[in-house]
Amino acid sequence: MRHLTTRRATGGLAALLVGALLPLLPGAAPALAADPCLSEAQPTDPLLGLPTGPGCDDTVPPTTSILTSRPAVVGGWIRTTSIAIDFQGEHPDADADPIAYECQFYDSPAAPTSWSPCTSPVRYDDLDERGATPYTFRVRAVDATDDAHDLTTDPFFPADADLPDYDQTPAELVFRADATTPSTFGFLRTTYYDQDQQATPMVTATSVQVTLQSDEGDDQQPARYRCRLDGRAVACADGLATLRGLKPGPQRFTAAAVDPAGNVDPTPYVQSFFVPRNLTAGDVVRSSKADWRRVRLSSAFAGDYLQSSTYGATAAFPVRNVREIRLLAPAGPRLGRVQVRIGHAAWTTVNLASAKAEALHVYQLRDQFSPLRSGLLQVRVASRGKLVRVDAVSAR
Repeated sequence: MRHLTTRRATGGLAALLVGALLPLLPGAAPALAADPCLSEAQPTDPLLGLPTGPGCDDTVPPTTSILTSRPAVVGGWIRTTSIAIDFQGEHPDADADPIAYECQFYDSPAAPTSWSPCTSPVRYDDLDERGATPYTFRVRAVDATDDAHDLTTDPFFPADADLPDYDQTPAELVFRADATTPSTFGFLRTTYYDQDQQATPMVTATSVQVTLQSDEGDDQQPARYRCRLDGRAVACADGLATLRGLKPGPQRFTAAAVDPAGNVDPTPYVQSFFVPRNLTAGDVVRSSKADWRRVRLSSAFAGDYLQSSTYGATAAFPVRNVREIRLLAPAGPRLGRVQVRIGHAAWTTVNLASAKAEALHVYQLRDQFSPLRSGLLQVRVASRGKLVRVDAVSAR
């Protein structure tokens, strides 16, 4: 009996020890929360098939996303009058109900109140171009099974509320359509009107500006421009091209408008022009180095001109296949004369004297119908005791 008592005591002691240690052991995992309502279908009697209780309200609708559009919307525009849009929906939980879709497509300031069934992809054709109001496409995913069952109208177990079974934050795509390429117009800003060479006018400065316009774009979304000068890209995106440091000779400027949708004018605006050669100290012949002086003047062709009062002082440079010659020089009272020729041809005399002073005057010595000539083009002082000033020569 004592032995038995001892064993019982020992067993009781063990039980006490276990009981004392239980609070020190890691806690057991809490019971899992009840699964959320995934379907609003009511429980039914397995034999009769009649509802045995109310259905739960699935409060988690599917989510919606737009995958792609063809063509892609870039900057709020498409460059066609048709679009196809791919979209999808998915349940954010373990819901296995099928998903349906409802869409809206409109170009009015306010969204319509109705939705139409749709499937992915959806396509829209014959879109109006450059409308005042952009097109809006909206799509929402719908839990098809739950949406077909309104808990509040159940004849056996009506519920007080049934939350919407569609995505209340629809996916949205907003865009305008424009499939028409723009046209580009330009204006060469110059104070000299070249009536003889209107297709390729001569300019009277080494820096000129070209103003550009297009038949597309507005103040909110203006057209942009892409420009090139003799094949080299130049800045003009805002519609004004300032061409500086122009080299002598023919120049070709092109500009293509780019409308807000990204359409590019396939027939760019073209403006050709001719830049005279600025006369510098480098053109003075060796025997006349001491006779010419460079004078800086902002209104001169390239910011300076050559000046001399020494009879016979000469500046020269080679030319090839030239018909037309124009001399750009200041005019004014008490100025002298210069002579110009190519090679060994006869000299043409130019009188720079004028009652009214001009910072830059254009003297035409040969026109575009004159015979071709090549050789050394020479400009020499032809008066004695009078100052002459020469600025630039256009030879083409």
